[in-house]
Amino acid sequence: MRIRKFFFAAAPYFIIIILCFVSRLPQLLSPHLILDEDECVVGLMAKHLMEGHVAVFFYGQSYGFTLVESAMISLFSFFGGLNDHSVKLAMLTLWTIGIIFFYKTCKEILLSNNKFAAWLLTLMFIFLPAWAVWSMKARGGYLTAFPLSAILLWYLLSDYKKSFWGYSLTGVLLAIIAYSQPLWLPGLLPFLFYCWYHEGHKLDSFKAFTVGNLVTIGIFTLLQRHAANYWSPKVFDIHMPGILDLPHLLFDHLNAYYYLTDVYAAPVVVKIYSCLFIVLILTILILAVKYVFTDFFGNFLFICAATSVAFTLGYCIFLIDHAPRYLLPLTGFTLIALAILLNKINTQQLIKAVTIPFILIGAISLFMFKDYAFNVTTEKQLMSCITWLNKQHIKYVFADDVPTQWQLIFYSKETVLCRGDDIRDRIPRYIDSVNAAYKLDPSKTAVVDPTNDLLDMQPDSLLLIDKYYILVNPDAELLKGMEFRLQ
Repeated sequence: MRIRKFFFAAAPYFIIIILCFVSRLPQLLSPHLILDEDECVVGLMAKHLMEGHVAVFFYGQSYGFTLVESAMISLFSFFGGLNDHSVKLAMLTLWTIGIIFFYKTCKEILLSNNKFAAWLLTLMFIFLPAWAVWSMKARGGYLTAFPLSAILLWYLLSDYKKSFWGYSLTGVLLAIIAYSQPLWLPGLLPFLFYCWYHEGHKLDSFKAFTVGNLVTIGIFTLLQRHAANYWSPKVFDIHMPGILDLPHLLFDHLNAYYYLTDVYAAPVVVKIYSCLFIVLILTILILAVKYVFTDFFGNFLFICAATSVAFTLGYCIFLIDHAPRYLLPLTGFTLIALAILLNKINTQQLIKAVTIPFILIGAISLFMFKDYAFNVTTEKQLMSCITWLNKQHIKYVFADDVPTQWQLIFYSKETVLCRGDDIRDRIPRYIDSVNAAYKLDPSKTAVVDPTNDLLDMQPDSLLLIDKYYILVNPDAELLKGMEFRLQ
């Protein structure tokens, strides 16, 4: 009897895990699957962690808490070897943890309604195109902030009586999220305010929260002193075009057919999904404005949830670049607001009418991501290049194409060391190693480039290895012309 009871209690979670992984198979089995440069860096952090070197932040930065992600990759690599699938599956595991706690949060919200609605909302999240690629992307903090935010929301909205230690843990989690990826903070703040107002014990809870938060911030501040600060770009600024770009940014984010600031043409079915989700966001915001003037306290939680959506959209007005990934927290907060709204609806037919179209179109959209590609070459072509370099005993390489630089290092498992054209880099010893090797014996070094840049500079001495142009024993003047500094 106990076994049967446990099975029925655990079954929803097993099904969620299975759906999260099965829905990503079109990408995992795609010939276009390859890690980008930042994923390769996190993969190298996992390799170095297994070798005994612990890095708290993303290499070259004093922000971007990455230890959780590199540790998870290390765990998967221990059983399956260090490769792109270990990286992707490790990240998908972290994302799945977030989805499980999203489901638990929906169950807490929908206590007065049919629990089947929590299932439908969770399916909506699993099949969201906006998370199709990013549910498996190791980017130094995003997939740490997402599950921790889901855990924090579940705790804030649950009926569990909040204790001193519970509020302290809330402060700890918020600080870790801030150091991982602070984009989630604006959306979390209205829920924190709701919990603080709703639970009572305001002074005691504030003290407990402050203790946990400040202690964690203090620990991270000490850790930052030992971290490099090579990369700290300016992301936000006050400028008028930001608000004009917001509709395009939102549409491109929901399509998910982008890489950094490059946007690609998405399939029609994905565009349809994006339009429907935009309508959903607008509906939530309009209803929230209505409730502010008609029944504020009767809809206080929904208004807080809609405020989290508005805050997340709001900071995007100040983005310097057209970077759709900065809207990643939006969909989760939108679905939480939808769950609160559906809790007011007693008609199962209406709940199904709202959610099922998103689920069906989303499932079709995820299948279409089998054709998603951002890299100019494939993993198979990259491995052909690495195999050739290893056979020629060329371990030290120059590459002014940033993705190629880190892909060569990660996929070769550091049998090929590569440097870019910057005098600084995330791992400075790679620059020193390549420079030293070139001074000792230039014939044991090479320039590698998947673009046509080398073809224009020195066409006669080039080798073409499966779409990679390779120049062995490069001339010092050529390297200088490519802006490589050897000093």
